[in-house]
Amino acid sequence: MSSLAARAALAALAALALLSALSCAGGGGDGLHIVFDSNRDGDLDIYIMNEDGSDVRQLVNEDGRDFEPDVSADGKTIVYASQPKGSSDTQLYLMDIDGGHRRRLTTSAGAALVVTDDYPHWSPDGGRIAFERTTATEDRVDADLWLIDVETEEETQITDTPEAWDSTPSFAANGNSVLFESNRDRQGTDVYRLDLRTQGIVRLTSEPGNDLEAKESPDGRQIVFGSERDGDYEIYVMDADGANVRQLTDNEADDRCGHWSPDGSRISFYSERDGDREIYVMQADGSEVRRLTSSPGNDEVPVWAD
Repeated sequence: MSSLAARAALAALAALALLSALSCAGGGGDGLHIVFDSNRDGDLDIYIMNEDGSDVRQLVNEDGRDFEPDVSADGKTIVYASQPKGSSDTQLYLMDIDGGHRRRLTTSAGAALVVTDDYPHWSPDGGRIAFERTTATEDRVDADLWLIDVETEEETQITDTPEAWDSTPSFAANGNSVLFESNRDRQGTDVYRLDLRTQGIVRLTSEPGNDLEAKESPDGRQIVFGSERDGDYEIYVMDADGANVRQLTDNEADDRCGHWSPDGSRISFYSERDGDREIYVMQADGSEVRRLTSSPGNDEVPVWAD
């Protein structure tokens, strides 16, 4: 997870040795994979594994921080945030699902600002990516939400709240709205929905504490999110309109960053229940929790690849 301080990227990344093509068979059951970031080798890099936690492979191995991956709906392309070592800016990059053909997507770094582009999320049709852009000057730090067209690289700002922090956007299942978290109502962060057609914004949560990292289910009926309303972060689900909130995890450690499987039957997340951040999977009702990783570092942001 990125901090409020500004970070960075303008240097070009060196080419990564080609990794072998992914096999949809071995150890993966129905062929799904999970892409995640980890600092198990000393800095943050992108990894992929079978859905059962087997066959972990490193996709990025560069000095600096490569993190917060998201996979396109067709399973072919990963978008992620990258901050090369020694740089103060973070930009978005794309790469193929096997780690090849890496290319820079956003080019906002430079000028008088320190810029962080992160928390990317694909639209269902693969044409756009929503992301958070944080800009920092000597006297102000501001975070707003943007869209970028993957083909033309045309950018569109969709929130503009100088006095608030808008973060972690994710497309709804139909692509017509974006979920995000914000402290605009001054009661911690809550989950909101922005209608991209009307620009209307609806607040979905209002409990004390922070609610964050909202993702809508593939059928558009539920939202998984993290909340500290019970004292530490746990995974919750609610209906798409914010009603019928149900708590899925319950322990004394932080559980965060829930992501739906492509068929909506399972949720991946990370948990600190075993001392550091490891990746887990459970059924969508919170049952059958299974730990997938066991590394000396932190494993985070587990997203599914079909």
